[in-house]
Amino acid sequence: MGTINKKFEYIYDDLRIRIENGTFLPDDKLPSESELIVQYGVSRYMARKALEQLETDGLICKHQGKGCFVRTPSVPMPYASRSRQILLIASRAEHFYFLKSINGIEQALQDTGYTLTIKLSNYNPKAEAVLLKEAFQNDYAGILLFPSDSAHIHTNQFLYRYIEANRIPCIFMGNKIPFINIPSVITDDYIGGKIAAEYLLQKGHTSFVSIMNSEEYSGCMRYAGFMEALNYSSTPITFESVLWFEHHEKDSLFSPDRPEILELAKKTTSFFCFNDSAAVNLYDLLTRSGYRVPDDISIIGFDDSYLCETNPVKLTSLHQDPTHIGYTAAKNLLRLIDDPSFEGSMVFRPYLVERDSVRCIE
Repeated sequence: MGTINKKFEYIYDDLRIRIENGTFLPDDKLPSESELIVQYGVSRYMARKALEQLETDGLICKHQGKGCFVRTPSVPMPYASRSRQILLIASRAEHFYFLKSINGIEQALQDTGYTLTIKLSNYNPKAEAVLLKEAFQNDYAGILLFPSDSAHIHTNQFLYRYIEANRIPCIFMGNKIPFINIPSVITDDYIGGKIAAEYLLQKGHTSFVSIMNSEEYSGCMRYAGFMEALNYSSTPITFESVLWFEHHEKDSLFSPDRPEILELAKKTTSFFCFNDSAAVNLYDLLTRSGYRVPDDISIIGFDDSYLCETNPVKLTSLHQDPTHIGYTAAKNLLRLIDDPSFEGSMVFRPYLVERDSVRCIE
């Protein structure tokens, strides 16, 4: 029975996603039962059951003798709320990025009559789901959200679709979620990765290691941009590697008991880190292990936080402005509350702040 349910869920989910992401447009005809049998390798019963569920969910309609067609979606009613309360769901309030973002949000809400409620998901998508469900039951004017596990597009997708379908004023911050039509105010992480790689290439480096967060959309985009610059470079690359980590590993990753980083350090002259916190931890590990920064190994961070200036060797880093991002996100949310047709997205370009942690190789 479990295998049957999984097959049904696979057909249903695949067709539903293709309808929701626009692969099948309104009034398009879906494959027939016979075509689904061949396409998915299932029984006629399973194909029929998937189509029936799509019809029950209002995504398709059946026309006798003609087949199944994608419904034209009805226009939802505008979201109505009398609340003057904005909900911010942040990941970690004590982190540099979130503290600065909150400061910008509070600046934007000054003298507007709106108040800010802050709740924390602690990078936990289950906690985020609980907070969003509570938000739907309460009367918030709008939501500012740092999405958890944003690199995994399946995480809380059903809740994001609920926000979208019900036109709840909401803006993603820090990361965006592909295939979801919710505005986002973010840094162009892809461009940031390209800038980091181009700078290291300019300094004569030909071997590179990236240390990136695999759970964050921003981490994936930073690495993708970094890789583009390396691949389009005319410089022969002798070594390139990436070490992915998750939030719960951010401290243990740099423990002397874990050999991965020190093994990679033997093969490279440069590291590009997900953020300044990772860059500082990397610096500590390398210097304790006898490496000199930047003489032996160069390091680039991301954020341009206070950590860059307090580190014994001041860190070169990609600058982003979370205060301005928070301010812009809050201002755009207020506009979205007043005008549901307002697009609301904004992408800011990072830039490199050069300090002392990168060596020029002759």
